[in-house]
Amino acid sequence: MRHTVLIILCILVLFNLSFADCIDDEYYAFSMENLLDFWEYGHSILAASPQKITKTVDGITFTSDYDNGSLEDVSSVGIDEFNCTIYGEPGALGTAKYWFRFKMTGVAGRTITLNIDHSRNPRPVISLDGVTWRRLTAGEAPSLYQIVLAFGPSEDSAELAFFYPFGVAEIYQQVSDIVNTTEHASTQTIGQSFQGRDMWMVTVTDTTVPDTDKHRVWVHSRVHAGEVTATHTVLGILEQITENSPLGELLRRHCIFNIVPLMNIDGVFLGHTRWDSQGFDIERDWCTPVTLPEVLNIKAQVDNFMAGSNPIEVALNLHATQGNYVDTFFFKHVQPSVTTNFEQIQQNYIDAFDNATPLFDNLSPHTSQLHACYFIESYFWNNWGENVMALTHEGHFYRRITDSDWITDEDYRELGREQAAALVEYLNLPGFTNVPDWIFY
Repeated sequence: MRHTVLIILCILVLFNLSFADCIDDEYYAFSMENLLDFWEYGHSILAASPQKITKTVDGITFTSDYDNGSLEDVSSVGIDEFNCTIYGEPGALGTAKYWFRFKMTGVAGRTITLNIDHSRNPRPVISLDGVTWRRLTAGEAPSLYQIVLAFGPSEDSAELAFFYPFGVAEIYQQVSDIVNTTEHASTQTIGQSFQGRDMWMVTVTDTTVPDTDKHRVWVHSRVHAGEVTATHTVLGILEQITENSPLGELLRRHCIFNIVPLMNIDGVFLGHTRWDSQGFDIERDWCTPVTLPEVLNIKAQVDNFMAGSNPIEVALNLHATQGNYVDTFFFKHVQPSVTTNFEQIQQNYIDAFDNATPLFDNLSPHTSQLHACYFIESYFWNNWGENVMALTHEGHFYRRITDSDWITDEDYRELGREQAAALVEYLNLPGFTNVPDWIFY
């Protein structure tokens, strides 16, 4: 049986790695050893999570055993020097490895060196209070494989992460806080993940205005667990469409927003880099038959809306890439996978976003051939063609375009706000020319 499954997996991987759309321009190591790991992983993931540890070494307690935490091991290699092992997450398409998040206690008055691979983000983030985060300085991150931290006598605990982190509970708390600011937003559970966690969908519209002729906008985020920029972006979208401002009111009067703030719920909780709790890529489960519960949850909502009187017109799929790009970007699908007219439809939204914010200038444009069935964009295209403008937006972990400083969580929230603002121009909403200012800082 084991050999049969391995053969099947080999065939699937060879098939999957042949697609024209690359996996977010990122490299994931694949080998027969990965397949063996994945086979074992599929049987053990519910019983054990090697990335969830609590370990005391030389008087410092390292823990990643909490929501979104991830660190496989730590060992002492000298006085106040530690080797930190990032979890290599096996999956059907290979091993994904860059996310880490862990806490340290017992560091007061010490200067410690952590040998840790953060090559996918030269400046990880630190929090000393569990609330506020900042990028490490050049001195604190002197190389891509080392972090050096000096703690004062009253600084006995700290938390490190690959990028400004958000776990499941933290995301849902932020979403709840935003939704509770307005009577025009509501939250519902649309299903559960493979491990039984709730999947939320937020609906935002002006409930005092009839839905007739309203544009339906779909957004979903965090399909890949480590791509946390997507969470900051979706929270920015929610802030913009719920706020009590002329722009917020305009968007609510003319649009119905359906937003799934967290799709890979189990992967985020487990502190994964990319895959779900079973080692699968839920971004690429849209070929018939759809099998993963997270995708089935989304599909049920999409099918319901598309059969209704206000079908989805815009669908935004929020991601992040490991690549060091000048700008964030959209994957614009091109001929022959789509029509020339649809290329222009996508470009119209990209241009509207460009007009909305100085934080985006389309300096890293990407195009791709839309796969026949892998992605949600494929599903929209196959069933509704040019009627749904579906795009993937990719954040990154490097520098922002305005001043070349390191991009932050607040930058992504602002990018989210302006993705919402761009809809006014793209949809040509009534009152577009009366919006006094595109930039809301």
